[in-house]
Parts: sequence; C-alpha cells; structure tokens
Amino acid sequence: MILRRMIPRQDLHGCVFCGNAPCDSACPRQVFPESILRSVWMHNEVCAAASLPEGNSCAGCDAPCERACVKAEKVPIRRLISRLAKEVKPCLDSVLPEDETALETDICGVWLENPFLLSSSVVASTYDKCARAFEAGWAGATFKTICAFEIHEASPRYSAIKGEGGAIIGFKNIEQLSVHSVSENLATFRRLKKAYPNKVIVASLMGRDDAEWADWRGSARKTARTSSS
Repeated sequence: MILRRMIPRQDLHGCVFCGNAPCDSACPRQVFPESILRSVWMHNEVCAAASLPEGNSCAGCDAPCERACVKAEKVPIRRLISRLAKEVKPCLDSVLPEDETALETDICGVWLENPFLLSSSVVASTYDKCARAFEAGWAGATFKTICAFEIHEASPRYSAIKGEGGAIIGFKNIEQLSVHSVSENLATFRRLKKAYPNKVIVASLMGRDDAEWADWRGSARKTARTSSS
C-alpha cells in the first residue's frame, strides 16, 4: 500500500502535456508516456504504475521519447517511468480492472462511464481540479456555477443564524459563483473536452432577473455548444 507520493511534481515541470504527444509516437515499446506522466502530475501515480506492463520497459532503451519531446531532453521520461516500475508498482495492492462496463449508466439520455460526477462547487471550478478528477476516474463534473455579472467575493463565507436573545444557534453557507468570466469558463470547457472527450461536463448557469434573461439565454447556448463539442 502506498501512503505517500513517491515522484514529486517538480520532476515534471518541463512537460507541457501536449495532445498527440510525440513521446508516445517515438516510444518503441508502446508504453504511452504522455498519459502516464499526466497521471503522475495529477497525483495519480498509482494508476500510472498499474497501467505499466510487468518489468521495467525502459530498461536498456536509449529514450527516443526524450529526444522527440517538444522540449527535447528536458523531461526525464525514462527515469520517471523506471521509478514507477521499480518503486511504485511493487507496492500496489490492487490491479486495474480489465472491464469497467458494469459501471456504465445513462441519465436522461446522457451516457456516463460510471455514476460519479463532481458537484457544482469549488472542487469543479478550474481545469486542473476537473482534470485531476477525470484522471482518477470520475465520469464528469457539474462545473461551478457561471454567470455574466460581476462577482464580489464574500468574506467570511458563513453567516450566523440567531435564536431568541441573539444567541447563535447555527450557521448558513454563503454560496458563491465562479469568479471567472463566461469566456474564461468556456475556454476551460474547451480544454477539458479536448483532453477528455469521453467525460461529461454539466454547466451550471445563473441569471439574476428577467432583465438579464437575454444574456443568460445566450450564455446557455454558448455553453451547450462548447460542452458538446
């Protein structure tokens, strides 16, 4: 059992996690470094190690993947994958399932690889947070509620519920919306759909009143096109 990460993130600072990565094409042993390194970056080195074949595939290899990298020889791909094979994989207490189709489900006509989605909250408010969840196996995310009007952060985020005599008897949460603009959030949706085309993104939208209905409706249309593209 692994209780701590063995490969620090700083070892991957040179990687840009590009799509259709040249390191994948250059690997003569079909280890697929891009997805493995992305999983390590997202703190999911357990699945990265479990996806490796038995033994150290990088042993004796002259690392053409590192030379093919867009940052040639700046990312120690061979060393990182070797560490996964030698240090992480032997500590695993489970293997990757060969078939996960039993978890597939359908909600209102939307196919999901499993019934687990992030809620519309701070855990689904940025690209990195959603990507990390997708790497860990979540089927999708209901993104943090977005809107077209200016957001002012509240601090503190709780208010008191008072009873007779002014005594505090409870608290209520002050729910906040996304602090990013609609265009910024749509750009995040596009990045997520490009990197994780099989993951589901549910957009949560808010409008304040009828006067903003046109803007709200326009945002809904833009979001629907982006999330499904």
